Amino acid sequence: MKAHKKLTFPLILTLFFAGLLLAGFIYALIRYSVLASAAGGEGVLETVLWEVIPALIVLVILYGAAMVVYFVRIRSSIQKAAKAIEGAVTEHKETDLGGEWAPVDAAVKKFNASAEADIRTRENKIAYDAQRRTEAGIARDMVKALSATSLPCVELDFSGAGGAERSPVIAADLFDGFYLGRRTLCFMTADIWGTGFAAARFASRVKELFRDAAHSADTLGEAVLRLNQELIANNPDELALTGFFAVFMPATGELRYVNAGSNPPVLVGKERAFLRVQPGCPLGLYEEPNLTEEYLMFKPGRCLVTYTNGAVEARDAQGQAFGYDRLFAAVKDGWDRALGADRIVTSVLEAVKGFAGGKLGDDCAVYALYYPNGIQTELMPKTSELERLRDTILDWLKDDPRKNKIFLACEEIFTNIVNHSGATTIHLNCQVEGNSFVVRFTDDGEPFNPLQVRPEGGYYSNNYAEGGMGMAIIRQIAGEIFYRTQENRNVLTIRFPVIKVN
Repeated sequence: MKAHKKLTFPLILTLFFAGLLLAGFIYALIRYSVLASAAGGEGVLETVLWEVIPALIVLVILYGAAMVVYFVRIRSSIQKAAKAIEGAVTEHKETDLGGEWAPVDAAVKKFNASAEADIRTRENKIAYDAQRRTEAGIARDMVKALSATSLPCVELDFSGAGGAERSPVIAADLFDGFYLGRRTLCFMTADIWGTGFAAARFASRVKELFRDAAHSADTLGEAVLRLNQELIANNPDELALTGFFAVFMPATGELRYVNAGSNPPVLVGKERAFLRVQPGCPLGLYEEPNLTEEYLMFKPGRCLVTYTNGAVEARDAQGQAFGYDRLFAAVKDGWDRALGADRIVTSVLEAVKGFAGGKLGDDCAVYALYYPNGIQTELMPKTSELERLRDTILDWLKDDPRKNKIFLACEEIFTNIVNHSGATTIHLNCQVEGNSFVVRFTDDGEPFNPLQVRPEGGYYSNNYAEGGMGMAIIRQIAGEIFYRTQENRNVLTIRFPVIKVN
């Protein structure tokens, strides 16, 4: 549908001038007819033209003058209006043109109001986005710090370690492990009900409050109740958590635990099962949650793995959940290949991350308590102790055809410690892990990593990339060798693949 053209002064003037031209043309025709009939046609045309042309010239001049005056006036008004509008837009003030420009005043006023609202909206969005990015960065740093402060708890006869895989939403699931006294291990995993900066802040408070409560309370149950009370008393973000809390005392094998709405942990050893736990109640919601402190004699030869929902609920590209069967398999695989809790945790996290293609929808936090089946004895730093070492090794490997080679490797290590370390005590730890026999030597001698020693000159320096000739021979017998220092002690761990262990 076409819009109607609005009548303006130039259009009206043009139409009026066109009407006068038409009237002059009609007048000229009539005048020519009258004079031609009376005078016979001679000189009639010249007479009519002299009567009409001067009038037409006058009309053209008047039309041009009128148009010039109009456009000069309009130009002046437009320039004035343009300056007023420019000032109004840049300085956000009224135009005050008035008169026939009143609609322009209203339009400019409306434009200014709209522009100010748009500017405020844009500024608010920019500020909000900047705040979100800042909070997300702080949240990631806080979550990273939470993991960094949870150091592995490693002893000769047990170990505990945790780890986490993070999702883009910053769910802030957390784990923690720390000592209560010399050798009592306290650990936890918690699934935070929230995301972003608020969840990270809440997780940080949970970790700090639980550590304080665990060190000051008489029992684990009391510590968890104190944590719940603190969260309810000061919880501005109104968040909550499900979690599993435990204390392990290796001297007696006693494991005490409180489940606060979390999934039951995986228990792996000769059997494969879930640890039986009371369902419990999430923390941060109720003044008197339904929580029970439970008790278990945690025998050697077992591993306990607790985890958050992100592990079993991780999904692959087809939307299939990771589930409990894959979780069991990952824990068992880590147990079979492990030299400590950290390896079991790594096995679970790698399995979950690989299954999800590296794209987790929720955080996954895991903590493992590793309590292998083995013996521990103290040897004097004397070569006369080699007989005790031999009896210990052969007693474990009585029916294995590689028992003599394994003893020779252990003899080489023990002799080096006695002759070169300056140690006053040597601890020997033997244990079975899957299809491997693991021997761990711990001494209080000078820090020394035998895996970094190279033989000087001769044939062996060209044929053994790491370690001396003795270590090269040991490498041929052993499956894996690891060295670390712990509390100013050297710890050398050797894994031997075996066929039969007693």
